Amino acid sequence: MATTAIMTGSQFDALPYEEGRRWELVGGELIPVPSPTPQHQTILQRILFALMVYFGTHPERGLVFTDVEFALDEDYRVRPDVLVLLGERAASLDMNRVPVPGAPDIAVEIISPSERSFETQQKLHAYPQYGTREVWQVYPKSKAVVVHRGGTSTTFTEDGRIETPLLPDFGLQLQRIM
Repeated sequence: MATTAIMTGSQFDALPYEEGRRWELVGGELIPVPSPTPQHQTILQRILFALMVYFGTHPERGLVFTDVEFALDEDYRVRPDVLVLLGERAASLDMNRVPVPGAPDIAVEIISPSERSFETQQKLHAYPQYGTREVWQVYPKSKAVVVHRGGTSTTFTEDGRIETPLLPDFGLQLQRIM
């Protein structure tokens, strides 16, 4: 049986930092993040590419990254698979500092088969509480994406197209990423 380590964000930040550190702090609990599968990486790259093309034609609108650590508060250090920073958040980003204080505007989480539902739900509730405007949960097995925005959730299936008011003129066909 796995043991649970409880710690503060300050204690987490004091851990030796290694490139590719695969841990998150969720509600004060130290959570190992498994290495991504090839399927996970393929979906991540396709989403990242679509967003990079979008921001390449609209660089003034924001930035997109993968796997950057955010300090939502003292009990949360999270690493969205893909994240978007818009407007002032993008403009004021210190490119040499982690964890990034605050929350991304859009957080994309690709849900792996080994991910515990409780942890997924904790992060889903934490993101908007600390300022994330949209959370995209990508479910590779069921080929669906659930977009959580402003207290509502919309499910997109394989033949659907993700559009968001946060990214005018952006659209992502799910069949292109799954």
